[in-house]
Amino acid sequence: MGRKAAYLKDVLLWAVLGLPALWAGLTNILADRYTWPEVIAGLATIGVAVALARPRPLGAMLVTAALWAGSVAVRGDPTVFFPALAVTSYLAGVRMARARPALLGLSAAAVVAAAVVPFVRWLLAAQWDLGAWFFAVTGIALFGLVPWLAGHARHQSLALTRAGWERAGHLERERRMVAEQARLRERTTIAREMHDLLGHDLSLVALRIGALEVDAGLPESRRRAAGEAREAVTAAAERLRDIVAVLRDGDDPGPELEDTVHEDTAHEDTTHPPEESVGELVRRAAAAGLPVTLHGAQEETRIPAPALATVRRVVREGLTNAAKHAPGAPVTVRLAHAQGETVVTVANAAPHQPGRGVTGGHGLRALAERARLQGGSLESGPADGGFTLTVRLPRSVPPHVHPHVHPHVPSHVPPRTASRPVELDLALARRRVRRTRLAAALVCLAAAAGVAAFVLGFTVYEAVTSVLPPAEFAKLRVGQAESEVAAVLPARTRIDDPSWPEPPIPPGARCRYYSTSPEPFGDLKLYRLCFAGGRLVAKAFLPS
Repeated sequence: MGRKAAYLKDVLLWAVLGLPALWAGLTNILADRYTWPEVIAGLATIGVAVALARPRPLGAMLVTAALWAGSVAVRGDPTVFFPALAVTSYLAGVRMARARPALLGLSAAAVVAAAVVPFVRWLLAAQWDLGAWFFAVTGIALFGLVPWLAGHARHQSLALTRAGWERAGHLERERRMVAEQARLRERTTIAREMHDLLGHDLSLVALRIGALEVDAGLPESRRRAAGEAREAVTAAAERLRDIVAVLRDGDDPGPELEDTVHEDTAHEDTTHPPEESVGELVRRAAAAGLPVTLHGAQEETRIPAPALATVRRVVREGLTNAAKHAPGAPVTVRLAHAQGETVVTVANAAPHQPGRGVTGGHGLRALAERARLQGGSLESGPADGGFTLTVRLPRSVPPHVHPHVHPHVPSHVPPRTASRPVELDLALARRRVRRTRLAAALVCLAAAAGVAAFVLGFTVYEAVTSVLPPAEFAKLRVGQAESEVAAVLPARTRIDDPSWPEPPIPPGARCRYYSTSPEPFGDLKLYRLCFAGGRLVAKAFLPS
């Protein structure tokens, strides 16, 4: 909401809340007519409350509570300013997130009003007014607490709606992230397959063409053509490396690659691995001209299914690297079992001439991650002038190896707890809203019951304490001193002004009305005593 729109709304709110005060200054329909200084003071106080309603809603509520209590104390009128108290209390409930400050503030306001309002009434009327005390206590509850509870229920409902939209936005962002991660995994999978399959095949093609290039039985033109073809295959291998680097988004495989390796391992058909067997890989490499020897071919049948696919990938990667980096050098592939683990080794001797192949370094990293996920290890490096690749895989994955644990995350870091379900959040929020609404309803019922009980009790109390016995009334004489009459009068008057016709009041006299019996609900019969100049000037019996 713009600042200008908020300002206009506040001005409109001030005008609406100030209408009862303005009406009280023009008529006496709501209460005895207010003086214009009282009206202006009320309008100014309402303006202060409206100005505080947005930045300090609790302060605005307390200001209107003080205004309402002041009108009860000074004027004995609870009708003019209660709309301002009710509206600012509701707005405070809508705009306040915490309930404790509001409840403490209203409780303090009720206590102060219960103490100050009767005292002010006693100073102005020279008698205690329990009705003012009643209005001070119940008014704070009815016009302050109940509207605040209704506003707080609205606040929680709006918060629930906002939380729902935020959750929906969060889920949408998660959906997009999952889609993006799936796209990255697919790119990484494509890159790995291109590296493993096409790289292997291109290496064997280059090896075959290299054999033709050095074949002395071919004419020079054919050997030159073979050399050009080998260079074309090498260039194709370089372009393949560039494509793999783009698909992998850099040389660092990162967590996306690790997730992909784990996902591939988890979904791989370990019962019937789709790759060629170790023997077939060796035979195809030998047919292409690579001097390769396989030891322990019979051990392949004893390798557990979960490790077999990794073993075959290790052999294929080792043969590919040997063909690229050590063309013509003897290669040895060895399968063995030792102490509950499978060991596969691919080693090549020192090359007769430096290799012309290219490498992106991705194959060994992917193999190392695959071996780690299966609880094994990978070792590679120069050995006796050549290069040796050794992978050890357990016959069964140890239970402490968890595929979701990143290798760079310390083992002492606890796993992240799952987020709370959306349904649980919604249920808790709805429960809070229901509790607030139930509390508002219970407060309304309790306030209504309290008002009814207080009115009943106060009616009985007022009837009992305002009785002037007929015998005492008969003894009173016109012209008697007011101090002598006051000695026999009850503590309270029954009413301030009868609603039925009565005899004319003597000029300049003030009259008091006392009941003739303690019956609170029967026909009301009154004794009227009028005083002027400190003496009793008239006495009369007023039938109902």
